[in-house]
Amino acid sequence: MVITVTFDANALAKISSYPEIFSALKEGRIKGYFSQTYHSLEGIQRNERAEVLARTAVAVHSKSRTKDTVDLSIEIRHYRPPLDDKYQGAVKTALDMGLRALRGPARMVDGLTVRDTNQSFYVIEPIEHMIAHREKAGEVAAAIEKRGVGRAISLNIGNKYNELSGVTIDKPKLWLQGLAQANTDAQKKKVAKAIAEWSDGDSIASHIGYGIDLFCSEDFGKNTSGPSVMNPDNRGWLSETYGVVFITLSELAEKLADGQ
Repeated sequence: MVITVTFDANALAKISSYPEIFSALKEGRIKGYFSQTYHSLEGIQRNERAEVLARTAVAVHSKSRTKDTVDLSIEIRHYRPPLDDKYQGAVKTALDMGLRALRGPARMVDGLTVRDTNQSFYVIEPIEHMIAHREKAGEVAAAIEKRGVGRAISLNIGNKYNELSGVTIDKPKLWLQGLAQANTDAQKKKVAKAIAEWSDGDSIASHIGYGIDLFCSEDFGKNTSGPSVMNPDNRGWLSETYGVVFITLSELAEKLADGQ
């Protein structure tokens, strides 16, 4: 039976150090996946994350159908610089090994996507499956956020910065735009860490949304000094509620070596 595995950012970078896993991927004994946030969030340089995400903008388009009727459409524009060589190389290596990206939750403002014109990045699936997977991922992501982790931390920071800068209901801003208020090194570091947590939360949400067997990581919240979706309590909740099976690279390699 083919095992399906989601590799998080930390595990993805170290797959080549485990010959058993590398061979199993190439031979098709396991099917590997990674979250699209590895490209859309993790791929932004840590010291640039606040500035890059704050450049998200809203464009309003209007068109008159009759003299009494106007159609309005709203477009969310995301800015992304090119991936640096490290992430570009890691994504290429992953795709060359046969891994494919999982789509994340569908959101109005920050439903991040990666352009995939030649269908070489994302999982190829019928549209009805894609919709169902993204809806499930959205449900899980919302549940994660209710626990104060995942995207919730970034969201709270952005809204707090907006409030401190005088943003009001009459003069609103996107929460992402609030991140532009991160000016000091300490503030930028805080935002960068929160964005990594957002990536972790969406990665697990996509993993559950797509019904993948194992979630492989080398970082189960060991080095976190605050709330994390990867800490023991939240991992326990994810396993109990959604049946998530967490595994390290060494455990996966041992499992494959034993013929499991």
